[in-house]
Amino acid sequence: MFKKIVVMLALAAFTTTASAYDLTNKFGLGISGGYSVPVFGNAFNTAADGDFGYGVHGRYHFNQSFNVDLSVSRFEFDKTALSFDNMNLLGVYRVAGAADFTPIVGLGVGLTKIKNFVPKSSKLTALVRLGAEYGVSQWFSVGLFADYQYVSKFMGEMPGGRAHVVIPQLALTWYFGGSNARPVRKEEAAPLKKEVKESPKSTFVDESQLDSDGDGVKDPEDKCPSTPAGVKVNSIGCAVDEKASMQINVEFASGKAALASKYKDHLKEVAAFLTKYPEVNAVIEGYTDNTGSSAKNTALSQQRANAVMNALIKEGVAKSRLAAKGYGPKDPLQDNSTLEGRQANRRVVAVLSSK
Repeated sequence: MFKKIVVMLALAAFTTTASAYDLTNKFGLGISGGYSVPVFGNAFNTAADGDFGYGVHGRYHFNQSFNVDLSVSRFEFDKTALSFDNMNLLGVYRVAGAADFTPIVGLGVGLTKIKNFVPKSSKLTALVRLGAEYGVSQWFSVGLFADYQYVSKFMGEMPGGRAHVVIPQLALTWYFGGSNARPVRKEEAAPLKKEVKESPKSTFVDESQLDSDGDGVKDPEDKCPSTPAGVKVNSIGCAVDEKASMQINVEFASGKAALASKYKDHLKEVAAFLTKYPEVNAVIEGYTDNTGSSAKNTALSQQRANAVMNALIKEGVAKSRLAAKGYGPKDPLQDNSTLEGRQANRRVVAVLSSK
């Protein structure tokens, strides 16, 4: 029955859409099932054959790369009445950090109680783990790994003095706690009333009507406010050879390039701006954090830039005025070692230039 439950849960997990997968400060609880195979041919390993086993585990993730597992398991052996009841503490390193799919490497120690053996015996054990884990969602993962368990000759008796066991396993883990907060981007504020002091009394001026640099373009539409006075500018306040950047406020899940429907209204506003100024061209630049390989991130950033460009085309912007370019993890805005920094670096920017 346990084997059937594990298989059903695993199939359900692989049909779920993946999402961002930084597990920093999260706790996990899970179950596992596997097959214990004695190896290396001493007296115990020669007499016993492999059989199924099962276990439960709890874990805590210190950051995106390191976690500790505490597990309790039972593994039985064919051709003998003996079984191992194990309690193990394991340190685990996630090779690919916050990536949805990552190889894992673990090392730990524990205590194995040998059942159905006289005299009763508890033995010190050492454990090595190799495998991979897939993050189905921010709250669930599936792991496939193999443990090498060495049951020592210390602390009590046992047939053959020691045992060497390899245990291929499937593990399902559910997560809770931690923080999934994402940095809030500063949206463009609505026009505010600014107080301007004149003589002994004060008046109020609508900020949307201000032209701070005196180039004839009002501040809300001036994309190059630092252009020197006296330089001829176009309708968005930039010199003919000057480029301006405009942040496009969309966010992507880690490793994904799909645009969420909630950004449709914002992209309509961007398209309306470009439609208002037909002499302006835009290069849509996509960027990622540094999680994963540089080649993969460059391809992903290109896909994100393409997604935004295609959305603007659907809103009526001429394709001839747009281009898309992915730069991967280049030119990060913030430190990639933090969750907030990585989120800020997953961005899309429109670089504007006049014809």
